[in-house]
Amino acid sequence: MFAPKKCGIRYEPPTLVLEYVVVATGKLHRRCMPLRDVNAGSIPETVARKFKNNPKHGKYLEKISQEKLTRILGKCIKYMKGAAAIGSNKPTRLNLEDDFGDNPGDMDLNKLNDSELQFEKAKMNKDFLSKQIKPGDPDYEYDKEVDFGSGKLGAVECDWDESENSDFSF
Repeated sequence: MFAPKKCGIRYEPPTLVLEYVVVATGKLHRRCMPLRDVNAGSIPETVARKFKNNPKHGKYLEKISQEKLTRILGKCIKYMKGAAAIGSNKPTRLNLEDDFGDNPGDMDLNKLNDSELQFEKAKMNKDFLSKQIKPGDPDYEYDKEVDFGSGKLGAVECDWDESENSDFSF
């Protein structure tokens, strides 16, 4: 009897990874199941059903719901679609709203693959350039000083930045 602990995917090479405990011994094992027949045009529900009915892998996956397995395999197929589009020099953005909230500020950029990261960086750079004020712009002010106030945390006192004369002799 097997008790699954974690189930996920490895994108390169496409592999379904399952960590499970053998109930009789209590030992933790990892099983890697390659996704050989899966490509960018595959249907996640069909692939999940094939894995659950596979005599070699089915006994390990019987306690994992069909919906969860479909969702995990769907992410791998979305990744494959993005990789295929990148190979054809077409920019793409994978739809991963279930991993990241609706607020882009909450997005964890460490969880993105290279193509998604480049896409997000390009968006941030475009936003930065639209807000940038250059010499010659009407709102441009040379050597602008802004006092941000004490804020909620209060002013932080620091001795080392109060005087410009150094007491140390080098």
